[in-house]
Amino acid sequence: MLPKILDENILPMISQARITQELGTVKEHLPIWMVDRLAKKRNISEDESSEMVVTILEVFSKMWILSLKYQLTHVLGFFVTYVFNQYRNRFRKSEIPESGELYLQLWNYEVPANEEDPYEEKLGLLKEKLETLPALTALVLSLQFDLPMKQNTRQYLLWKLRENHLDTDCFFREWEERRNEQREMIQRLTVMITRYTRKLYECTDANRRSWYGKQKKIWMLRRSRALDRSFFSEREIAKALGITRKAVRNLLSQGKHELRKVGKDLLHSA
Repeated sequence: MLPKILDENILPMISQARITQELGTVKEHLPIWMVDRLAKKRNISEDESSEMVVTILEVFSKMWILSLKYQLTHVLGFFVTYVFNQYRNRFRKSEIPESGELYLQLWNYEVPANEEDPYEEKLGLLKEKLETLPALTALVLSLQFDLPMKQNTRQYLLWKLRENHLDTDCFFREWEERRNEQREMIQRLTVMITRYTRKLYECTDANRRSWYGKQKKIWMLRRSRALDRSFFSEREIAKALGITRKAVRNLLSQGKHELRKVGKDLLHSA
């Protein structure tokens, strides 16, 4: 019988191995923990458990490299899904249900499904495009969507705030608070998406899979709406910059049009 390893013990091992790049301890304990998680969901024999530990050890190097793409808050989910897929691959014939339908694993290890920001790779492209826009247009976009702001745009914002007799420290403190709230919200929504993604991969019952799929879509929609939420309203931007709300709307319209020429998802890249 394999030894028991608690969840609260395995995560520090993973964290330490990432820092030191010494994999001896985590390689010894992680496969056992993974197979134990598998055994809690599947009625597998001790021989199958031992086989799965060996299987994980055989692919450990590749698995570990893939796991580095995941944040620590999500990496245990990756390892659980990985061992389930390895089990299905190894014992696929015995996993075919009475209906004869075989559920293929859909997890794309190369593109993690639970990344906090799915548009991060477009950030460089977004910065380049913002730099080509007029300063005021880029500033209005940055304020409404919390987009990256180059130094001269930030200096322009400081000048406008002082010109309108607004407290700059208070303004940026409020901005940071809103940013933190946004990150926490996105994190919570992403956790729920990951939860139902894992359930989809672990479940073979058609009705349950349908329900899990609907729940995942609901949480994905909520995250999309959260990403679309404005950081500063048109009224707040107009007050900060000393311009009319109509001018703000016109600048936003022009800026969005230019960004969509590059890619419709760029406004999510903050």
